[in-house]
Amino acid sequence: MKKEYKYLIFFSIYLLSTSLFAQPVSPFNKLRINDSVNEYCFIVSGHFHGQSNNASTFPAATVLAGIDTLNALQPNFLMSLGDLFMDVDDIYLQHYKTSLFDKLKIPLFNAVGNHDLSNGNRYEKEFGKSYFSFQVSSELFIVLNTELNDGSIKGEQYSFFETVLKNAEVNNSIKNIFVFSHRPIWSERVDKYSKLFLENTRTEIGSNNFLDDLMPLLVSLKGKYIVWMSGSMGAGPASFFYDKNDDLGITFIQTAIRDTPRDAILKVNVKNGQIGYEGISLTNQTLNPIEQYNIDYWLNDAKPEQEFNIRLVPYLTKQMLLHRYFWYGVLGCLFFIISIRYILKKKNKF
Repeated sequence: MKKEYKYLIFFSIYLLSTSLFAQPVSPFNKLRINDSVNEYCFIVSGHFHGQSNNASTFPAATVLAGIDTLNALQPNFLMSLGDLFMDVDDIYLQHYKTSLFDKLKIPLFNAVGNHDLSNGNRYEKEFGKSYFSFQVSSELFIVLNTELNDGSIKGEQYSFFETVLKNAEVNNSIKNIFVFSHRPIWSERVDKYSKLFLENTRTEIGSNNFLDDLMPLLVSLKGKYIVWMSGSMGAGPASFFYDKNDDLGITFIQTAIRDTPRDAILKVNVKNGQIGYEGISLTNQTLNPIEQYNIDYWLNDAKPEQEFNIRLVPYLTKQMLLHRYFWYGVLGCLFFIISIRYILKKKNKF
């Protein structure tokens, strides 16, 4: 074999090995996850665009004000749990780049939400595939797109999920599996969650396939600690929800930012495969241990975030009158009333 071919083969093998084992690069700020051996941390939160009526084309104020706090924690990466953007167009992309992406010293990743995909396929054209996986130390991270099939994981994405889990089952180096999604698809069709997350994005037609198809894959894994984290969480008493289901061997967590005084991010500490959680307020509020933000807290123990401020009535009225949905409702009511009057007139003629 000629010498130049030997070098070519060696170089090809080298490129293949580096591509297989290289840590992922953030599509937003092009930073790479640092290799970790025994001890590291990462940050999780969802809904970075804040309130659903945020028309500023910038992330939530609490996110922007908390960038120094996030950087100071020096996590290995920051995982957004969807609705990173309100919309994805030239203006949003430019404003997010200058206000957030360029200032974050942390690799940023995102489990897409409905708002991220509101402008056709622009998100994937800009940032790549919307579901993927990677491994850091003894942890496997799986990022899903729960918008692709209205909350169900089907087709190519299901095959991807199944394959990744089967590989993890026989991989002794993997101790913990984290699944990231925007929608808490695990909460649908479950009685104990029925009164929670009433403002989150839900399956519109029928039901999703979490209980039928995904749950069997997860519970069949032996010797792995599984955490499913989601970020579609509307108004509520806290920025966290925590439910450790010992029967299933899965911990379910919700966390989201709404540009309110409750806003906080979740820091996940990993040491020799042991997991610990730490809530960090972005508004200097005192937080309970995350484990206390459970079903009982959300249904019984939580107090209202704040009292109604009557001085906000003029502002809220203006916001309502300027929102297109209000006028959609007005026009819909007018059409309904006119239709009823027309039908009654026709009826009276006969």
